[in-house]
Amino acid sequence: MRFPSERTHSTFAMKTCESFARKGIDVELWVPRRRNAAFIGVDPFAYHGIAKLFRIRRFPALDLIRYAGPYGNFILASTFGVCIFFYAVAARLHRSALFYGHDPYDMVLLFLIRARVFVEIHEIYGSYTRYPRFIRWIFSSMAGCITTNRHKKNALRDITGIPDQRIMYVQNAVDVGRFQIELPREEARMRLKLPLHKKIFLYTGHLFDWKGRDTLFEAHRFLNGEEMLYLVGGTQRDSSEFQRRVDQAHAENIVLIGERPHGEIPLWLRAADVLLVPHSGKFDIARFEASPVKLFEYMASGRPIVVSDLPSIREIADGSMVWLCEPDNPKSFVDSIHSALAEKTESEHKAKKAREEVLQYTWEMRSQRIIDFIRSVSGVI
Repeated sequence: MRFPSERTHSTFAMKTCESFARKGIDVELWVPRRRNAAFIGVDPFAYHGIAKLFRIRRFPALDLIRYAGPYGNFILASTFGVCIFFYAVAARLHRSALFYGHDPYDMVLLFLIRARVFVEIHEIYGSYTRYPRFIRWIFSSMAGCITTNRHKKNALRDITGIPDQRIMYVQNAVDVGRFQIELPREEARMRLKLPLHKKIFLYTGHLFDWKGRDTLFEAHRFLNGEEMLYLVGGTQRDSSEFQRRVDQAHAENIVLIGERPHGEIPLWLRAADVLLVPHSGKFDIARFEASPVKLFEYMASGRPIVVSDLPSIREIADGSMVWLCEPDNPKSFVDSIHSALAEKTESEHKAKKAREEVLQYTWEMRSQRIIDFIRSVSGVI
């Protein structure tokens, strides 16, 4: 993970730190020192829209991801883990601090010295089932585990044997105040220099296969001349590959905007007619494990939403809040978009219900639930 970065996880990690700091907790964010040519000289707090309530401490790590193939991440995590281990011991933090991370492999050495470690799991790696004894040791050594939906909690309990009292689930969150703005669509489009008289269907986020990039691309075949598909986000590499597909198909109704600062996203959402979450049903991470940050942001925006009908989505929203479509079916996807446009009153009801529902997914509420869990398990904070 790099800071700043176009990755959602970077924004999420910083927002987690900010929300803990707002509770009066002394927070440091420890990250590997990695070069990101696209963000040289960019302040991570400003880029991600985060208040400077905590410190970022960068540690040396061997970043060979571009050269070492499948071993790159292992080398990065291992060298980073060694550095934070020796720093924690030298500063005697392993006895006084509480460690909170998103990847258990980064923190393996801390388990050896019985540090109080809590890990928030966003993805169930394949290695969890390939190395069951090692994984059971890791999860038995951590003070507690947080997951982001019910499925992951149940799956991890079965895989690792971690007892119920040391694992919880809490969905991802949204800065409601930032996204619940009442800016008129026309004004938002003028600020972004978007066409005023087109129908704009918007996707924000990465162009990964499991996020439904093929459905997004194929959807252009079912749009009429007054409808446009705008994509905001994606790494430079993924955006370039997607743009080649667009150019080869002469798909003039698809516009790739590229990466934008997270603080600008509320403006894009208010400029759209319909917001899109086309997750694929072919991948477990989409079907069962995801807790899409974009969906919470969409719900707060007050715009109609079209989403793939998947178990992970239904843990957050149902047909009373969003328009559901068949996963991996571009025709069903566009039909739902057209229904959202045609049935204006129904779309308004769904958007209103979504805005009410998302109030239970604020960062303040999320961080408090996690703090309460940590206190119940360890008695600290």
